[in-house]
Amino acid sequence: MTGLSKSVTIKRIAVAIDCSPHSRASLSAAAEIAGILQAELLGIFVEDINLIRMAELPFSQEIHLHTARSEPLDSPKLERMLKQQANEAYELFMQTAKRFGIPHTFRKLRGLVPAEVLAAAVEADLLAMGRSGKTPVCRRGLGSTARKAIREAKASILLARSGFRSSSPLLVIYDGSPGAKHALETALGLARGETMLHVFLVADNVQKNAMLRKEAEMIIGGRIFEKEFHIIPWTDSGMIARCIHMTEPGLLVLSDSMEVISSDILYRLIDATDYPVLLVKRSL
Repeated sequence: MTGLSKSVTIKRIAVAIDCSPHSRASLSAAAEIAGILQAELLGIFVEDINLIRMAELPFSQEIHLHTARSEPLDSPKLERMLKQQANEAYELFMQTAKRFGIPHTFRKLRGLVPAEVLAAAVEADLLAMGRSGKTPVCRRGLGSTARKAIREAKASILLARSGFRSSSPLLVIYDGSPGAKHALETALGLARGETMLHVFLVADNVQKNAMLRKEAEMIIGGRIFEKEFHIIPWTDSGMIARCIHMTEPGLLVLSDSMEVISSDILYRLIDATDYPVLLVKRSL
């Protein structure tokens, strides 16, 4: 990666950690970006207050996923489990931060997970988290914390998943709007010389396609050598997702303020896309 363009300033990156595979991927991605920019990395681990309240109920049971065996779950046992998870998150965070040689801070919080993560991310320019949580149900789609962050966070959002590498291709949806231009600039700032860039032009006619491609070419200039342009004549989230999945997997960079694609379509697209996503917020 090269440094981000001057139009994009990232001085602090917050990353939510729960030790799930997607959370580990988000930590790795966030640390790499922070290392390049010498940005501060803020690690966030939240003890879920709902679990603590549940353990106080007399009928609470812990069910083991692999054996389906259940046993009573009480407050002291849950506190020990949360302490162990927090220690694991802390060790993982410290090892990662030291490996990249970046300034770092770790916070252990207690409360409602989505609310605590968003509150901590107020101080950040970028919030990194896994696409989904730790449970099998959550792994089938976006987790509740990710959904809330997409809609409510002021910072830009990086939704990571296992298997992503910084050398992976970059994919950008471009409709010519100021938000889309910002997303393209952000993607270029994350690109290295050999990075493959896929630009998806949302155009329903030949003239608009030619105009959008010319605009995108001017923004890209000579900053990247490997690039391909693709035409998307639809604004339906399902059709856009199918087009994206026809290319090799990579980081999908989107703006939350495109003109052609509404917010609702954008949220459904993120949910339908099985790639890591960087959602560039207008406030960045």
